[in-house]
Amino acid sequence: MAPCPATWRRPVAMCLLAALHDNAAAGMVAPAAQRLVLLRHGRTEMNDYLTRVPWDAPHFRDPMLIDTRLTDEGRAQAARARELLCARNDIELVVCSPLTRALHTAELAFAREGGARPPRTIVCPLAAERRWHGSDIGRPRPMLEAEFAGAHLDWSLLPPTGSWGYPDVAPASARAVVDIGITEEPEVHFVARVAALHAWLRARPERTIALVSHWGVIHALTGEQVENCALLERSVNELQPGAHMLGDS
Repeated sequence: MAPCPATWRRPVAMCLLAALHDNAAAGMVAPAAQRLVLLRHGRTEMNDYLTRVPWDAPHFRDPMLIDTRLTDEGRAQAARARELLCARNDIELVVCSPLTRALHTAELAFAREGGARPPRTIVCPLAAERRWHGSDIGRPRPMLEAEFAGAHLDWSLLPPTGSWGYPDVAPASARAVVDIGITEEPEVHFVARVAALHAWLRARPERTIALVSHWGVIHALTGEQVENCALLERSVNELQPGAHMLGDS
């Protein structure tokens, strides 16, 4: 299996080249009709906060909801998505962001009756949301493994310890992040990361892959602006990551 490039924190050109090199080394060729089912995570605590205090409001203050969680509504949305996903049996692989809101959504949306095992799920850091706020800072792998111990997730693409996000920050608490400060992920870096994700997906042998991710990632891949737990389906080969973004800002 071609690894999810650990080098995506390097300069953007090296990021994409690393992904393409790993794909070629694995000798994988994308199926001609490869499909991608995209699912945004359910509603979160941060979504609720942004409803009350829009991010562009003059008085906006980041509430530092580190690795924000699903609300009751978000869990209900994921359960409704499950009804649609269970109606199809063609999804061979699930790729999921390591942020808790995506992991919990995937756990709920791909649960199977009677204890049947869900599709194989790989946790991939390339699928994480662009760093805007404290809510986009994830937690180290040991903490995630402990919380999702029964979810049958493949964690092999995350480093065993420390941070996997942008930049390298593995906070023990919200206070630690406040002391460090939030560094927004530059758009050019984010677009290169999503391009590396796309290249990695294209190198997979599966014909139908589900990606459980975020507004920013789905927008970068498709140009669409999706609501919580919205489902989209696209041909992998037709996607042009970031084509509608670069040069806009």
